[in-house]
Amino acid sequence: MKRILLLLFVISLSSLSAQKATKTPKAAITNKETKPTKEETMDWIAGKMKEYLTGGREFVSYEKGIFIYQREFGGGGLSNLCTNKVNLNKLTGISDEYSSDFFVYGQGLTSTKCTEDHSEIIYNGISISGPNYKKYGVPFSFGMDTNLVERLRKAFKTLTDYNSAKKDPNEKF
Repeated sequence: MKRILLLLFVISLSSLSAQKATKTPKAAITNKETKPTKEETMDWIAGKMKEYLTGGREFVSYEKGIFIYQREFGGGGLSNLCTNKVNLNKLTGISDEYSSDFFVYGQGLTSTKCTEDHSEIIYNGISISGPNYKKYGVPFSFGMDTNLVERLRKAFKTLTDYNSAKKDPNEKF
């Protein structure tokens, strides 16, 4: 009887060892959503900006975070062609996530130069969606697609993180 119990005990131990040895290791949990690079983020935002330019505006170019479009002002034989730049490299902030007025800002974020004016006008903000309480320019029609607006908010937040001033290693906050 002791031999049988001993034999059963040995068999059960070897069975457990075999199970442990044949178990496939669990796949390491990986984040399927890797953070896009700064360039990928700017390229995606610029693609949406080009796609959603409002009437009267024409896409000119995009390179290294600088989105350029034109708009003609005037009438009655007079024309004033204005070139507008949005420099995504200068984006440093977005409106509060609970605000109904979604805008982005940064020192010198946008600029306008018109053929009739000799100086370039610098702006620090641009409206993305919402009632536009701050009266920023509204060159894009993102507001009709709430899902797109939320994705833009996420992309602008990511870009803000990239463009933010990096803290000194000794700083606590």
